[in-house]
Amino acid sequence: MTLKKFVSMLFATLVVFTIACGQGRETVAEDEGEDDEEETTTVAQATGTAAAPAAPAAAVPAGGASLAGLVKFEGAPPKMPNLQMGADPYCASQHQTPVPDEEVVLGPGGELANVLVYIKNAPNTPPPSTPALLDQKGCKYVPHVSAVVVNQPVQIRNSDATLHNVHAMPAVNKQFNEGQPVQGMVSTKKFDKIEMQPFRIKCDVHGWMKSYMAVLPHNYFSVSQMNGSFHIAGLPAGNYTVVAWHEKFGVQEQQVTIGDNEQKQIQFTFKG
Repeated sequence: MTLKKFVSMLFATLVVFTIACGQGRETVAEDEGEDDEEETTTVAQATGTAAAPAAPAAAVPAGGASLAGLVKFEGAPPKMPNLQMGADPYCASQHQTPVPDEEVVLGPGGELANVLVYIKNAPNTPPPSTPALLDQKGCKYVPHVSAVVVNQPVQIRNSDATLHNVHAMPAVNKQFNEGQPVQGMVSTKKFDKIEMQPFRIKCDVHGWMKSYMAVLPHNYFSVSQMNGSFHIAGLPAGNYTVVAWHEKFGVQEQQVTIGDNEQKQIQFTFKG
């Protein structure tokens, strides 16, 4: 091979290599452009998701503060009539002594039971996975007063060997009226709307049976016991409105400021 022919072949090879490299760069540039477009679409979709209607605010972590106290009654204690259970022999057989109406339940020192105490402006908390229980036992609702968190499961059980029906009458949530003819039957319900004003639950078969339930956006609540005591734990520090509700004596409110890990004591007094 002559030198001239070798140089010509080398030059041709370099030209082909240069063209191929240039095409390769153009291909890479086009591919990069497609990747950028896909990434932009993904970001736009994410932005669209973020712009959707906001979900409920995330729950504020529980704090170390607590609120405890006492509910008392002043005045002449009202005399509660006995429940007339004779229409159902089974109900009457479940009690050795007459059962007074639970509208007003007082301790020996004027302590007032069945008062729902809750924080009006507390941060939201997620619903507990553990169901709340409303039992029908001895032809009475147990508990007489209660509260649940929005969307918390509520188990309603018939522990009696007689027919009951559960007639819930909320003003905001959906009402229901269901029979439970068999002992041991359990119905599970959920209330999906806030209803801080307790609503009545009754039995249409036994007219004396009644209970009251509130649906709150958080679990910062308590119901006063026979000794009038209540306790609300896990509160974050803050300024709060504390509400005490009683089915006969109405509603009272107090303003309370609680610091980190503080244990605060307050008292409510209802008058006849």
